[in-house]
Amino acid sequence: MLVRPDEKNDEDLSSSSIAPQNAWDASEKTPGTPIAEAEDHVSQQEPPQQQTFVPPNGGFEAWLLVFAGFLVFANVWGIVSTFGAFQAFFIRDLLANESASAISWIGSVQAFLVVFTGVFGGPLFDRGYLRSLVFAGCFLTVFGMMMTSLARSYYQVFLAQGVCVGLGAGLSYVPTLALISIFFTTRRPIAVGAAAVGSSVGGVIFPIMFRQLQPRIGYGWTVRCIAFINLAFAVLICLILGRHKKEGSTQARSLWDLTAIREPVFLSWVASLFFLFLAYYIPLFFIVSWARWVLDTSEDMAFYMLAILNGGSFLGRTFPYLLGQRVKPIYTLIFSAVLGTVLIFSWIAIHSSAAFIVWCVLWGFVAGVLVTAPTSTMPHPVISPNLGVIGTRMGMGWSAGAVGSIIGSPIAGALANVAAGKFLHAQIFVGVVMAAGAVFLVPVLIAIERHDRKSKR
Repeated sequence: MLVRPDEKNDEDLSSSSIAPQNAWDASEKTPGTPIAEAEDHVSQQEPPQQQTFVPPNGGFEAWLLVFAGFLVFANVWGIVSTFGAFQAFFIRDLLANESASAISWIGSVQAFLVVFTGVFGGPLFDRGYLRSLVFAGCFLTVFGMMMTSLARSYYQVFLAQGVCVGLGAGLSYVPTLALISIFFTTRRPIAVGAAAVGSSVGGVIFPIMFRQLQPRIGYGWTVRCIAFINLAFAVLICLILGRHKKEGSTQARSLWDLTAIREPVFLSWVASLFFLFLAYYIPLFFIVSWARWVLDTSEDMAFYMLAILNGGSFLGRTFPYLLGQRVKPIYTLIFSAVLGTVLIFSWIAIHSSAAFIVWCVLWGFVAGVLVTAPTSTMPHPVISPNLGVIGTRMGMGWSAGAVGSIIGSPIAGALANVAAGKFLHAQIFVGVVMAAGAVFLVPVLIAIERHDRKSKR
């Protein structure tokens, strides 16, 4: 929907225009007429005003973008969440000669690139490269999965699944999320939450597919079947998002805000993200191996544990958005960090499959909140003093989280003895760093409460 330039809108997007390619209807006038000559004279004297895009906050086109976002989340986070199934197979079969720590690097690099690529993808999106980012991202994701199906050595799997899929997922994830945010205003939390459900759906379907198909048709064709689903999703994503264009901004966005390093509250928030994501992927990557070797469950049940955990993340990913303005996002984030710490240490005491199923549901909920709630805390003035630095500071915060995610699982893999079923040291490590993440959120909470009390006076 487009309005006249003189109309104001609360969601004015720096005068950039985003619309389906066929949304522009050029006005026609007959050359040589007095009206045409008058209009030409005015146009020579006054610079043309750029039309301002008004977020529709609903409607078919906007919700179609949410559907595309759902597919992107399934292709991106669904694959990342499935690495625990891949890792269990790699440890006992395809890469049996490699250590658990070395194998964990594959999933860690993949998760790192999904987040870190967004630091550079955001400015490219601002410059108008929406289609290029989405098309390249979808291609690399599918190509990487196809190459993973052919890989037989460590370096091949690392390059295909870790690097190629990670880069592709990051390139398509950030622009899609940004576009959804642009098309919605008051319904933005619902729209983003609905798209995020795709992560849980992909995280449930792909591990079950891997477990059920791998013994029947082999590793190669199992991965190719998953890749064909990724391809089908990618085609729909490109068809939907390819209809949209974003006119690039002439003002470059900085990747770093150097003034932020002098703000203790912001540094505390960044430190909390580092420690939280240092712990975040470890249960996700080791859950199948732990269930198989410690609880002595069947292979089917061990793989289903991962699907149950990813299913539990459904509520966690939508919970912060459903709360809306009723609860401050910082309280939601601290609650999930504290609950996560308690759950990690209670994981050590679990000795039955029934108890572990309950644990998986609860941890899935916490994991879902941890990956969504930080974004909701970002716009607060104590973290982002003005709207112009939100994007840059969000990139800085997620960069810290990405660094934590890339080193967490390899450290846990080095501390654990998977073949002997000994995970205690790794579990203690996860609990301690999760607790550190919760502690670093306390100064942020205090600063937010002080600011809000002063603003009410």
